[in-house]
Amino acid sequence: MNPPPSRPLGPMRLVVSLVCAVAAGVAAGLAFFAGAVALGAAAVAATVVSLALASIQWHSLRHDPGQESTSVTIDLRSAVPGDTPYPASRSAINDPVTGLVDRTLFRVALNQRVASARRHLQPLSLVVFELDGFERAEPEQLDQAMRLVGSTLRRTLRECDTACRYGNTAVAALFEDTPEGGAASAAERLRTSVTRNPSGRLFTLSAGIACYPSHALDAHELLRRSVQALATARAAGRDRVEIAGGDG
Repeated sequence: MNPPPSRPLGPMRLVVSLVCAVAAGVAAGLAFFAGAVALGAAAVAATVVSLALASIQWHSLRHDPGQESTSVTIDLRSAVPGDTPYPASRSAINDPVTGLVDRTLFRVALNQRVASARRHLQPLSLVVFELDGFERAEPEQLDQAMRLVGSTLRRTLRECDTACRYGNTAVAALFEDTPEGGAASAAERLRTSVTRNPSGRLFTLSAGIACYPSHALDAHELLRRSVQALATARAAGRDRVEIAGGDG
């Protein structure tokens, strides 16, 4: 049996550094008051060092990815019913066709963003888009369409948002601090831009939206609800955006 994982020492080190800084500051004051200038200067230096160590520990705790990760495992390859898994690159984090991040990195981002939204009490929206009618398209046609979707999505996203190549004919996007209404507006802009593309070819998109905490309280359920909404949009005639219902 494997031993249980040890608790992180970061918080303890931060407390120790702060205590040392306070003690050194008090010692410096007493030394200067007693006229021991050299001793006071040494105590001041110790105070500065302790505060610097405390600052490093604080930033380490704030940016430690282990504090935001969860144990949820999501299989993005089979999340969209009927979609054919595409071969993810093993040597790069970006899909070469769309320019979006690979699904493996997106899985990590999804878990982290849900944890961050929970911690900061902010909404998080997940939108899954899928090209309509490209299930049996030739590879060249599919690449052209997905390249258009990827470039349009990159222009739509803010710096804090994340998008990925979700499947053979699908992409997904995470919109931070965005309720379902804002995500629906962004999805409609993308759908309209793809439909009115400069190439003159008729491309249409369907999209499904789910929002934390309105529709789901964890990453796995958020993904399931968004895919469910996408299926509803495609069943209702395609070329439309659907928000997850309240009943699940």
